[in-house]
Amino acid sequence: MKSPALDFDPFKKYGGVGLLDHLSDGYLVVLQHPVTTEYEVARRQIEETCAAVLELAMPTLWFWPNVDAGSDGTSKGVRAFRDKHNPPFVHFFKNFEGVDFLRLLHNACCLIGNSSVGIRECAFLGVPVVNIGSRQAGRDRGANVTDVEHDRKQIADAVRRKIQADRLPNDTLYGDGAAGRRIADLLATLPPVFEKKLTY
Repeated sequence: MKSPALDFDPFKKYGGVGLLDHLSDGYLVVLQHPVTTEYEVARRQIEETCAAVLELAMPTLWFWPNVDAGSDGTSKGVRAFRDKHNPPFVHFFKNFEGVDFLRLLHNACCLIGNSSVGIRECAFLGVPVVNIGSRQAGRDRGANVTDVEHDRKQIADAVRRKIQADRLPNDTLYGDGAAGRRIADLLATLPPVFEKKLTY
């Protein structure tokens, strides 16, 4: 990504559904997937996130969940939220191209949800993250991440703290982009090994 600038109009390029049509006031990004071992409560879990987003009432770009076990409950919860409230500050998308999504994240006030992008890429980008639930349990976290339960008050309070705090610098916890060069340099110093094997 040569430039982190949001140099495209996501509404024109990717369509989506919702009344929000500008990002000039800053925005949140929501990306929450079902937890395969908790699939039976996926709808209840997403309903807590929906309630928090409704309370925050900030411009929000919401991305559809993946198709892991429980995605039906998560998707139904999001659709019910959209149909019941039709919030004017939310726009729903299916997906973006990778680089466009990273640009969108880089310019966001906060990422809400449980995607690995919050743990890995957002650490490098310095994007504030409110990570919900157990999906990313056991992974190292940068200082950009705050963990909360599936609880609307915890989620909303954590987001408010994140957007009021100073933005953190980039964290190279998961690499600095130079791994390929280091690997190539190391391989260049190793003597070649030839081992003859019979194939008959």
